[in-house]
Amino acid sequence: MTVIFRGHSAWAGGLLRRRQAQSVGCLKLFSGGVGTVRRSVTPLMRDTASNDETSLQPFDIEAVRDLRGLRLFLDRYERDILRPIELPAVLSAYWFANRGQFRELLELDVGLSANASLMPFAEASLAVGREHLRLLKPMYDQRMVQRFRKCVVAGEARGWNPVVFGIFLSIHSVPVREGLVQFGTQLWSGFVNGAQKSCRLPNGECTELLGEYLDRLPGRIEEVITHSMGAEGALLAALS
Repeated sequence: MTVIFRGHSAWAGGLLRRRQAQSVGCLKLFSGGVGTVRRSVTPLMRDTASNDETSLQPFDIEAVRDLRGLRLFLDRYERDILRPIELPAVLSAYWFANRGQFRELLELDVGLSANASLMPFAEASLAVGREHLRLLKPMYDQRMVQRFRKCVVAGEARGWNPVVFGIFLSIHSVPVREGLVQFGTQLWSGFVNGAQKSCRLPNGECTELLGEYLDRLPGRIEEVITHSMGAEGALLAALS
């Protein structure tokens, strides 16, 4: 499973190197009257009707054997994990870190640990999240990073990748849309490229399949931003 998320660490490391000369501080808080991000990452965007064929397939990238199986897996991951859980979690972590809301940030990480849907992907997500936390070592003088790292070391938080990724984006002043696109792009690329290599799937068809998911990623992100922030989401999105 590590191959799935490897791109996140590569991108994060590159961004850290490009920005390490910049002064890093807390991002300015949004002006009063702007709604806070929901703490909960329970399903926000779940489709009302699930695809029976997709639901019957083993929800495991290792079980993919052909292009059809890969599409079914990606469809289910997008529906059950990326849209309702991971993208909202990255977004929430971004704003909590941005606002200095450490308690909410910690609750977000704990909430992910309690979400049964994430358990098949926990090992990979936690490994990459902690690697991202390691990449933030030069920023340990930042109070938010220092406190969160101490909680992970003490076992009070687990360091889920979406949470650490959101903190990373905030500290490095990455526009939230850019960060969410990078999160999704590296995720889809990792899944497709890993399956193509392990199952020897046709390159052209895999490229086309990847393009489908990347093309609709910005729309999925807009849905999450608007839904997560309520009626004022459009204003926040415009400011980011």
